[in-house]
Amino acid sequence: MLILSLAVITYIMYQCGILESFCGKIINVTGLQDYREASIDYPLSVHFIDVGCGDSILIKADDKNLLIDTGCYSLNGDTSEYLKNVGVTHIDLFIASHTDSDHIGDFSSVANHFPINKIWLSDFCQKRETEWSEDEKIFYQTISKLHIKVDSPETGIYDFGTFTIEVLSPTEKSKNDNDNSLVLRLDYGDASFLFTGDTGKKIEKQLLREHKNIKTDILKAGHHGSNTSSTQEFLKEAAPSYTVISAGTENKFLPNRFCIDRINDCGSKILRTDLNGSIIFVYDGKELSYLTEYEH
Repeated sequence: MLILSLAVITYIMYQCGILESFCGKIINVTGLQDYREASIDYPLSVHFIDVGCGDSILIKADDKNLLIDTGCYSLNGDTSEYLKNVGVTHIDLFIASHTDSDHIGDFSSVANHFPINKIWLSDFCQKRETEWSEDEKIFYQTISKLHIKVDSPETGIYDFGTFTIEVLSPTEKSKNDNDNSLVLRLDYGDASFLFTGDTGKKIEKQLLREHKNIKTDILKAGHHGSNTSSTQEFLKEAAPSYTVISAGTENKFLPNRFCIDRINDCGSKILRTDLNGSIIFVYDGKELSYLTEYEH
């Protein structure tokens, strides 16, 4: 009888719009509504997903979904859950900046939840099978099992119709695996983003020496805000309005305070996933703005 009464009350509340209003308030509090709106209402949204001390970046550009990295392995499939919450049903291109566990660890969950059309993976970051970590073994096994096409992009500009992705690096293999990360530039209209993977000052100096176009609106700081990245010279040339640091509370050493000082000194506003949660930049064709999961 109690269950029947609750069902009747729930039905009446739904018909009167009360339940819908209540659910809307819950969504507003959790921030999920903001995420959905950012994904649907703008031609471009770039999501720096809070995956702890790792990287995962979703680019939703018109009808295309690009995903850079997945963060570490998550028992609950955190990256997949986020993608589902923002309306992703497929991934046109998955880009592995490199194959460290904190960048491809959750790939199997993502690939088993969403069809992936193609993968970009630099030849310079690939290792011999005997050198694979457990996460790399699962990564390559998943690719093979699902028959996903893998390309190794060369440096240059790739046209996606309404936007371009430029591969700036690597051009040769480095001894340091982090420096083999793909460095990418996204241009959509007047908005620009620079994604640096885990690269350090060696690659930053190389990009400056080669006069690559690194001036950008939004910079993803290299190597989670490590002191080995985001040099003063690099920041001066990039001149980002905003710098995003993908870091986690589980790592007390990142971001590094000297790195933060350098970013502040160049006049760039810092947003951090360990403090702000997931961060979304949206572009309406004229202006860039951003949303954060948490205020800080």
